[in-house]
Amino acid sequence: MLQSMRDNLKGTAAIIVAAFFGFIMVIGGIDFFTGASGGSADQVAEVNGEKISNLDLQRAIQNRRSMIESQYGENVPADLLTDEQLRGPVLQQLVNSSVMRQAAQERGMVMSAASVDKEIVQMPGFQVNGQFDQQMFRDGLRRMGYSPAGFRQLLEQEMVMQQYIGSVADSAFATRAEAEEVVSVSMEERDFDYLTLSATPLLADMQVGDEEIQAYYDENQQNFQRPEQVAIEYIELTPEQFAASIDISDQDLRAQYEQEVKNFQASIRRHAAHILIEGDDEAAQKKVDEVQAKLNEGGEFEALAKQYSDDIVSREDGGDVGFTSGDVFPEAFEDALASLEVGEVSGAVKTDAGTHFIKLIEVADAEPPSFEERKAAIAARLRNAEAEREFVGALSRLGDLAYNAETLSGPAEELGLSVQKSPLFSRQGGAGITAEGKVIEAAFSPEVMEDGNTSDVLDLSENHSVVLKVVEHKPAGVKPLEEVKEEITQRLKRNKAGEQLASKAANIQSQVESGEALADVAAAEGLTLETSDKTRRGGFGARGEVVNHVFSMDAPKPGAKTLEQFTLGTGDVVVVQLRDARAGDLSRQSKEQRDALMQQLASMQGTSELAAVQKFLAGKADIEVSTVEE
Repeated sequence: MLQSMRDNLKGTAAIIVAAFFGFIMVIGGIDFFTGASGGSADQVAEVNGEKISNLDLQRAIQNRRSMIESQYGENVPADLLTDEQLRGPVLQQLVNSSVMRQAAQERGMVMSAASVDKEIVQMPGFQVNGQFDQQMFRDGLRRMGYSPAGFRQLLEQEMVMQQYIGSVADSAFATRAEAEEVVSVSMEERDFDYLTLSATPLLADMQVGDEEIQAYYDENQQNFQRPEQVAIEYIELTPEQFAASIDISDQDLRAQYEQEVKNFQASIRRHAAHILIEGDDEAAQKKVDEVQAKLNEGGEFEALAKQYSDDIVSREDGGDVGFTSGDVFPEAFEDALASLEVGEVSGAVKTDAGTHFIKLIEVADAEPPSFEERKAAIAARLRNAEAEREFVGALSRLGDLAYNAETLSGPAEELGLSVQKSPLFSRQGGAGITAEGKVIEAAFSPEVMEDGNTSDVLDLSENHSVVLKVVEHKPAGVKPLEEVKEEITQRLKRNKAGEQLASKAANIQSQVESGEALADVAAAEGLTLETSDKTRRGGFGARGEVVNHVFSMDAPKPGAKTLEQFTLGTGDVVVVQLRDARAGDLSRQSKEQRDALMQQLASMQGTSELAAVQKFLAGKADIEVSTVEE
């Protein structure tokens, strides 16, 4: 956390921290990064005089992209991750963020330093095994490009904004009348009986002629449309394809190990602590002088760190910032640390983070691991390095070899690779590599699909490339009869079976309406009568279909019954008799259920009110949105 934060956030750390920022965005409908840049020449929006820079927008877009990738993995369509697709919604979030933050500031809302510190140490992205970790915190800020003070300021703004959001949303409430209305519907109970006439026994003996099939096909061709499709052959290129065939000699392993040992022995790790005074104004200098004076008087370094240090992370540990091999902290910090003896404290040292008093706690020089301990790791590293070189070499040749090739078999053989072929897929993509947006775009491009050219080499990721040719093209149109004949046959059989079952169901319904009991009719027909009492809405499968239909029926009058027939998605026909319907009663719910319901309704009301407040604030705000030049 002590050096300038210039590196971009990448890899696993990106996912961890993006997940935290994404959480804030989801619960608040706002973006954490607004105002982070402090000022940029490229302005994309202005809200009541507060500028939103292009840097703010690009940071927020990358954050949203990381969220989507971490949530959905590698199969996210590429067009969902483009700047063009993300720019509008993300910019709107930035505007909303600015509007809400300004509203909080106008109302004098603040957040205590202790609350901000507590939030930082509880962030999962800065924890290891559930405990706050200083190194994770320092590395995270360094990669994101924030100083501790800048990050703390951003978090404080975010927490104040959440406080304002909470003041709106949490003040909402639900009335008992609203709860009773909800319960009357959601907790309604119905009693009914039903029997099912299965279509399955009829299908085996059902006959369908070719003329019927042809007629159905001619009359329903809109149901048999096929999208445009292509199949491709492709050469896939990754370092892993080369790694398996690479052998590493024992001599190379020994040489690499000996170099590691030399480097290890030359590396001295120093354990440091510091007292950080942020700022360069008169108050900061006064604080620096006071700390220096107390150190000169023999004051205990750890106690002074807890009292004076602005490093909220290390001060509770007496200023302990861990070990460095000379490349963790800013150059001035490292130089001062290297000049100290164990237990010695430096004078005031200035870096971009502020002024430091540095203490050398210990110097560590551990024994290097044995050759056997390092052998597997060294072999893997050398193998991967050689595979990377072969990958880069093959990648540089692939485009030339594939250019104007009639098939990809020649280039594949030249590179020692194999040609793979995909099934047909549409513009919506298919499975595996055909789900990649770049692959879909290339395969359906006119020069590849229509002209028969080989695609350019497509870089799907840093170490994953592919080149492709279209080997089959099916234009959009009606599927041929032979392709859908079996489907039509089964449809016609189900239709005929349904007609027979509907006739039988109508006969059963007529007998019941004439005064016979549904149970007696079912028994005479050899059918099973199902009884369902105190049934509530919902369910799955055929049972769910029955319940949903029952709750769509008109409630019977007292002492009467309602009888209907309907067809399930499977083709089976159901005859159902609704005997009673009772509205839900709030007073019949337990206290815990009532409290939970009132809380849920209040939350929904709060969300609605928050949206209304945000819309009102945005409506009266002076918002100017400009376009970004491409």
